[in-house]
Amino acid sequence: MKKQLPYFLLLFLIPVLVVLWWWGLFSSATVEISERGNYRYAYLEAEGPYSKLSLKQEEVLYELQQQHIKPGPEITLIFSDPRTTSYKELHARAGFIITADATPAAPLKVDTVPTRKVFVAQIKAHPLLAYGKTYSKLLEFVKSKQTTLNLPTVEIVHDSVLSVEMPLEPSPQSEKTAGVTP
Repeated sequence: MKKQLPYFLLLFLIPVLVVLWWWGLFSSATVEISERGNYRYAYLEAEGPYSKLSLKQEEVLYELQQQHIKPGPEITLIFSDPRTTSYKELHARAGFIITADATPAAPLKVDTVPTRKVFVAQIKAHPLLAYGKTYSKLLEFVKSKQTTLNLPTVEIVHDSVLSVEMPLEPSPQSEKTAGVTP
C-alpha cells in the first residue's frame, strides 16, 4: 500500500487538483461598489429554470450570427429570486451586449441597462463554480450591509470572468422593466 501511494498522488490526485485549480475551485469572489452600465444588448425572454438559460443564450447567439451581428460579452438579467420563486415562474433575459449601430431583427429584442451604482461581485472560474461562489459572496456582503438582494441583477461573462451587478437600492419599477430602460 505504501509503495502505491506516490503513484496514486502523481497519477491521480495531483492532476485532479490542478484541473480543479484551473477551474477556479480555490478562487474567491470579490465585491465592490462601482458605477456600471450603459449596456445595449440583444436578448430573448426566458421563463423557467435558470439552469436552462445557456440554451436561450445559444438561441440569441445563433440569431445574431444569422443576422451578421458581432456579439459582445454574454449578459443575463435575473428578475426573480430562485430562493423565493417557483422554478416554473422564474423570469430572466438572456443575450449579448451589442454595439450602438447594430440593429437586430425579430425574434430578438433590444434594451439598455443604464449607468447606475451597483454592488459588483466578480470571480474568474468555471461556470459550474462561478455562479454559486459569486452569489454566495454577494448575499454575504449585502447581509453585512444590512440590506437584501435587489433585483434585477445583471450577469456579464467576459474573458472567463463572471460579474454580477446588483442595484444598491430596490427598484420602484415593475419586475419586467426594473433597472432597464427601453
